[in-house]
Amino acid sequence: MKKFVFFASALLASLSISAEVITLDLTKPTNPETFAFGDNGMWTETYNETEYSYFETQVFGFSHLPSGNSYSGMSWEGFTVSKATQDGDGFSYYSNMAKGGLAGEGTPYVFAYYSEFWLMDEKNEDMMSSNHILFTDGNEYYPRYVYLNNALVGYNNVMEGGGVARAFKRGDRFEVWIQGLDADYEATDEKVIYRLADYTAEDSTKWFVNTDWAKVDLSPLGKVSGLTFTVVSTDQSAYGTNTATYFALDGLTVSTTADEEVNDPYEVKEPVVATFEDITIAKADTCWQGADAPVAGVNVWTSGSYNFATYMDVSDWGTYFYAFTVSNETASTSTGWTEPYRSANGGAFEGENFAVFYQDWNGNNSVKFDAQVVPGFFINNNAYTVNSMCNVEGEKFDKTNYLTLSMVGLLNNDSVSAVSFDLAKDGEYVNQWTYVDLSELGTIDEVRFSFSGNKNNTYGLVTPTYFCMDNFGAAKPEGYVEPERAKFPEEQAIDNTEAAVKAVKTLRNGQVVIIRGEKAYNILGAEL
Repeated sequence: MKKFVFFASALLASLSISAEVITLDLTKPTNPETFAFGDNGMWTETYNETEYSYFETQVFGFSHLPSGNSYSGMSWEGFTVSKATQDGDGFSYYSNMAKGGLAGEGTPYVFAYYSEFWLMDEKNEDMMSSNHILFTDGNEYYPRYVYLNNALVGYNNVMEGGGVARAFKRGDRFEVWIQGLDADYEATDEKVIYRLADYTAEDSTKWFVNTDWAKVDLSPLGKVSGLTFTVVSTDQSAYGTNTATYFALDGLTVSTTADEEVNDPYEVKEPVVATFEDITIAKADTCWQGADAPVAGVNVWTSGSYNFATYMDVSDWGTYFYAFTVSNETASTSTGWTEPYRSANGGAFEGENFAVFYQDWNGNNSVKFDAQVVPGFFINNNAYTVNSMCNVEGEKFDKTNYLTLSMVGLLNNDSVSAVSFDLAKDGEYVNQWTYVDLSELGTIDEVRFSFSGNKNNTYGLVTPTYFCMDNFGAAKPEGYVEPERAKFPEEQAIDNTEAAVKAVKTLRNGQVVIIRGEKAYNILGAEL
């Protein structure tokens, strides 16, 4: 242990930093004070065998060139720092599959080479691995998690082989073993294993190769003085491991206590469905319009993981709300524009609250969120819209009319793809909560809504541009069956029969009415 103890003693002489939770940050190195990078993306001191047997940032000391010999700049072992990405040929020897650290493409990360050859050297027989991380302030910590990723060269070996390595086949695996170090810097028995590639399943569709940062739970290791890493592959020869034993590391986090709350800024959290039940509406059978006291302009609000907006327009004509509001009204009918916050079958899909959308011609027609694939949501016609399509002269629908909702998916303000949903078409209309699948939009951070139809006048659509929404971001329920649509009432024209010829035309309440038998019709032939 002599060389290893000297390494540890040198680390303890460095500046110590204490905190309850510490997450690796390569922008805060203390030895060296800054990282400089070459054209290949690697730390320029990677082969410096006289000054850097380790590098340090915060309380983390990383073993680097523990052999003290780079063979005139031809080899290295342990850890170094890289911000290499794949070059124009799609390959860089020092890059990882994410093309950068957790902070994004081209940002720095720890690049590791586990050297079996270094370990085979008789001078190093009392040292377990070329890859150690020690806590430089002399304290013990609880490792909480670390992010690991395949190096591009290792990934290519697994997928295609190369050099002495062969492509993986059934039964193969490529692993990183992580163990804690006790106060004497001996490896503890507990071991965390992460498989960078796993071909052990009989079913080849379940084979796995890592292509991005994966969070690895280190809490089973308990309180330790450091960490040691081993790389294992099933592709072996008489000379050792054939697979290139490289991997990438970032986001290592430790804490002073085992139960300290850790906020992982890189963790991808499962989005929470917008049920609108998290919006408090002051009383029953009413609506909430973007805020308890909305102001003119855009009022932004959140339900679940999704951001909505209500646009309030105040003019001499009155106060009007556009985009999204939230309602708990339970009535299923509407006589007109004064009753616009009702769904076609009354109430929400689930719970008490649901959202009502009215197209805002100022363009505030989006739901925004962190980039993700949105499964879908439940939609229903608005009762006011249904009343227009079924009952209002000049606005009534027949089999030739349609009302379509378009949903455009955007990412970073650029349109990605679009889907559409017919709220009314071919003589039928939606009057039950119906699931809309948005997954084909792909990864997006915004859905923008707009209406189109063919019941128009010179100013545009005469059909009220409303719809009702619930459970935005929800997956399609297992066994889901789409409900049947309602049919528009058909006009009942007077039959061209002898009885019709003998119909009596008369005035009733100032209107022309045709009486045939016991039935009455208006001048257009609709039964009264």
